[in-house]
Amino acid sequence: MNKRSVVLFVALLLGLAIAAAAQSNPNFSGTWKLTKVDPPVPAAGAGGGGGGGEGGGGGAAYEQNIFSQAPDMLTIAQTATGITVQVGSDKETYTLDDKLTVVPPDDVNALKTHAHWDGTKLHLHYKRGMNFGRDILSLSGGTLTIQRDLESGGGSTTRMLTYAKQ
Repeated sequence: MNKRSVVLFVALLLGLAIAAAAQSNPNFSGTWKLTKVDPPVPAAGAGGGGGGGEGGGGGAAYEQNIFSQAPDMLTIAQTATGITVQVGSDKETYTLDDKLTVVPPDDVNALKTHAHWDGTKLHLHYKRGMNFGRDILSLSGGTLTIQRDLESGGGSTTRMLTYAKQ
């Protein structure tokens, strides 16, 4: 191999390494505080406008848990193979290979989770009993945006949640 070939080979390897780094998935780890909800969550006890506008909660609609319509705070821990999301005292674990996790196993009302990447967006799916949810996480600078789709008992909601890193 001559000197020119070696230089070209090294340049190619460097270019491939830079391209691979540019396409890496974002890391959502951190504590996040809610800054914006669109559309806003109605005040507790407020009447709904019909058409399933207030559906999509789990238990009490305003509890701070995985099925909350707009959790005030989130804590996320991410590794190369998994992600854990904590809302209040609820903690959910997802593997990043789209495999189903069931906790506790063999329980019809267990929390079932799975996650997968769509480009740089992370899709988190979760189900407990008749409550279903999907969060699509994206990161831009220090801002976390979550498209939250919840369905429960026939009602459903979709909200865009914006969080700032604490």
